[in-house]
Amino acid sequence: MSQRPLCVLFMPESAYGPTNQCIGVGDILRRRGHRVVFAAERSWQGKLTALGFEEDLVDLAPPADDAGDADAGQFWKDFIRDTAPEFRKPTIEQLDSFIRPTWQALIDGAVYCEPHLKEIVRRGRPRHVGGDNAVCFPAPLAAGGPCLRLLASAPLGGGGGAPRPGFLRSPPRSPPRRGTPRHGRSPGTGSFAPAAPM
Repeated sequence: MSQRPLCVLFMPESAYGPTNQCIGVGDILRRRGHRVVFAAERSWQGKLTALGFEEDLVDLAPPADDAGDADAGQFWKDFIRDTAPEFRKPTIEQLDSFIRPTWQALIDGAVYCEPHLKEIVRRGRPRHVGGDNAVCFPAPLAAGGPCLRLLASAPLGGGGGAPRPGFLRSPPRSPPRRGTPRHGRSPGTGSFAPAAPM
């Protein structure tokens, strides 16, 4: 490697899809001699070091009294299991029972771990920051270097106009949580009724 090694900090959502995205990019960087640190949620402990990465783990909420050794991503496994009935409802009915509390929990997690993330950034002094999260975590973005945002799922990725290089064009569809199609039209064939304000 002709250039000085970099420190790259990844902070993926605590689920396999987002974490795997960061692992893929991080592995290439690690093979090129760069230092790769994961500021992952605590349930990933040991799983990322086994792949050759450094771990500097965070909690997104105070640890539960009966937490024990949680499986990586267990929160999201439990969350999907417990909220599956919500997905049978029309989007408009999910606003108060699912969408609002979900986004609030994501925001609460970002606020809770912010002091610890600031400390991770201070210790590691990353040159670049990458992540795959639904919400923004201010500390990594304030690290001073370029940021890379990966998207494990891009619901509207490439849906209009010419596709960007390396991306496939998706068929047109309604914006996520936008509402329901007007006049019985199927998604992608017309305008959409706006969702209730949050």
